[in-house]
Amino acid sequence: MYFALFAISAFLVIFSGIKLSKYGDVIASKTPLGHSFVGVTFLALFTSLPELISSIGAVTIVDAPDLVFGNVYGSNMFNILIIFFLDALFKKDSVFKSVSLSNIVTASFAILLPLISAFGFLLNIKLFGVISGISLAIFIIYILSMYSAYRTIDMSDSEIEDEGMEISLNRAVFMFMFMASIIVFAGLLLSKSADEIAAVTGLGRTVVGSFLLALVTSLPEVSACVGAIKVGSPNMAIGNLFGSNVFNITIIPIADIFYKKGDIFTAASKINLIAAISSAIIVLIAVLGIQQDKLSKFRFGHISLYSVYILLFYVVYSTIIVRG
Repeated sequence: MYFALFAISAFLVIFSGIKLSKYGDVIASKTPLGHSFVGVTFLALFTSLPELISSIGAVTIVDAPDLVFGNVYGSNMFNILIIFFLDALFKKDSVFKSVSLSNIVTASFAILLPLISAFGFLLNIKLFGVISGISLAIFIIYILSMYSAYRTIDMSDSEIEDEGMEISLNRAVFMFMFMASIIVFAGLLLSKSADEIAAVTGLGRTVVGSFLLALVTSLPEVSACVGAIKVGSPNMAIGNLFGSNVFNITIIPIADIFYKKGDIFTAASKINLIAAISSAIIVLIAVLGIQQDKLSKFRFGHISLYSVYILLFYVVYSTIIVRG
C-alpha cells in the first residue's frame, strides 16, 4: 500500500513540477524580475515544497529527525547531479555558459549554508532551551542570500521565448500557486509513505531520506529544469537548482521549530555531518565548472568535464552514506 502511495505522490510531484517551470517562465518574462531571480526565489521555493512539507511531517507525524537531514542534504546532492543530465540534454552549448552573476552569488550561499549547518552537529548551542542557535544563523543568512540575489539581477538575461506568452500574467500566477498546492499535498503523503518504506525494507531512515525521499522530492527540480531547458532558459534552470539548495538548508530551522523533543541536530545521526560537507563541496565543483567554462571548455565528449566530476563525487558520496 505504501509503495503505491509513494508512486502516486511521485507522479503528482512530477506533473506539478513540469507545470511550475512553464508558468514560472511566463512570470519571469512578463515581469522585470528576470529568469535568474525567478529561478532562485519563486521556482526554487515552490519546487522545494516537497522537501519542506515532508520534513515537517518527518518530525511531527513520524518523529524521524534523520529523515529531515537525509532529505535535505540528499536533495541538495541530487539537485547538483541534475546539472550532469542537463549538460547531456542541452545541445546548443555548455549549460554552464549562460549562468549569470545572480546565480553565482546564490551558489556561494549554497556552499556556505550547509557548512554552517554542519556546526550544528558539533556545537551544542540552544535558544529557548529547545531550538539550536545554528538554526537561527541559517535563517538569517538565507534572508541575506535572497537580498543579494535580488541586488545582482542581470537584466541582460532576458532569455524570452514566444512559447507560453499567450498566457496572461494573472493566469500564470494563479496556476503557479495551484500547482504549488498540489505539491504540498503530495509532500505530506511522501513523508508518511517514506517512513513506512524505511521500516518495511530495513534500510533505515538516513538511507531512505538521503536517496529515496530525496530523489522523489527533487523530482520537481528535475521536471522544472527540463522544462526550463525546453523553453530555452538554462539560466533559470541553474538558478532553480542553486536556489533550491539554499532554501533546502532553511528547512532545517523550520523543522527544528516543529520538533518538540529538543534540538533537532542532537537528535540526528552524526553521519549527517558528512552529508552536510558533501553538499557544499558538490556545489563548489559546479561553480568551478561555471568559471572554467568562461575561460576554456573542458569536455568529455560534448559534456563538461566538471559535470563528470559532479557525477563521480555523487557516486563516492552515495557509497559512504550507504556503508555508514
